[in-house]
Amino acid sequence: MMIFSWQQSDWHRLARYRNKPHHGLLINGQSGIGKREFSFELCQYLLCNAVSGEDVSEEDNGPCGQCQNCRLFNAGTHPDFHVLTNELESAEGRLSLLTDYSNRYLDSAAREKKTKHSRVISVDQVRGLIERFSTHAHISTTKVALIFPADCMNINAANALLKLLEEPPPDSILVLVTANPSHLPATIRSRCMTQTLATPDKESALAWLAQHLPEQQIDIALTLANGGPLEARRLSDTGFLQHHQACLIGFAGVVAKQVNPVDFAGQLNKLEFEQLLAWFHRFVTELAKFCVTGIKPYWMESIRIDTQNVSVERLYGLYDRISYYRRIARGTVNEQLALEDLVLAFQRVVV
Repeated sequence: MMIFSWQQSDWHRLARYRNKPHHGLLINGQSGIGKREFSFELCQYLLCNAVSGEDVSEEDNGPCGQCQNCRLFNAGTHPDFHVLTNELESAEGRLSLLTDYSNRYLDSAAREKKTKHSRVISVDQVRGLIERFSTHAHISTTKVALIFPADCMNINAANALLKLLEEPPPDSILVLVTANPSHLPATIRSRCMTQTLATPDKESALAWLAQHLPEQQIDIALTLANGGPLEARRLSDTGFLQHHQACLIGFAGVVAKQVNPVDFAGQLNKLEFEQLLAWFHRFVTELAKFCVTGIKPYWMESIRIDTQNVSVERLYGLYDRISYYRRIARGTVNEQLALEDLVLAFQRVVV
């Protein structure tokens, strides 16, 4: 199975979903806990020939892997399984099946020519899904669509999907997956059955990471990833884990007015924008918490920031500013100007 050890209880709970499937299922959970893998396993399970509604139990181990539906699914060619994702997710190839199926709805040739891939799921992709869902299933009794990350849909795409949720075709199931359910319109959330996947306990996360990362990186990677082991591995794979110390030193230099904020923003712009914003959010949160409670963050031993003159009120304002950029990051945003704005705002937290 593609699911991880910490997902077993969630799997057994959702195995019963096949008995009386709702036409819309919203799977959410913290970033980096394996939602991709879990949702693909579930979609294959929903299409599997060998599992009948009467056979499903809490101990069910998932799709058989041997029937025609399973073989086509694993080959990336099942005609009744559909995936909508954005260009960035497809190009990164973090799950090969996701790329195989999503290419039906993306112009892969045009995507490869781009230096910056779109983070948005467009209305044209949703319209294409609606058109395919309007026909009968080809070889299965059910049509299944996976939308990941569902919060990447722009407003027009979300409105188009809402019509599909309101009037679902017979024998069709929509599986939406997101780490940010609050970013989805309430009208979509209200028409789906919601399942929150558990974050693994630290022991399970460390055991999994021990197979993929050098020992000296494991603790800091898991801390930066807020306990998500797959996100911790991605931080290492993308190089961010190696850059975060330089980020800390740079911000300390900006506050001390020893580093030019615009030049520093240019250096930050070489990193993945959304990943950087998530880290900056955490950094500001921990600094504010230290100023209020005295609880030292993990990075306090490696850099010095004069917290005596830090304005907590301005830190809160900076937190809101980062939140704003995180909300619009998947649309059209000048990342260099955004980073300059944030770095200059950080410099002003010292009064």
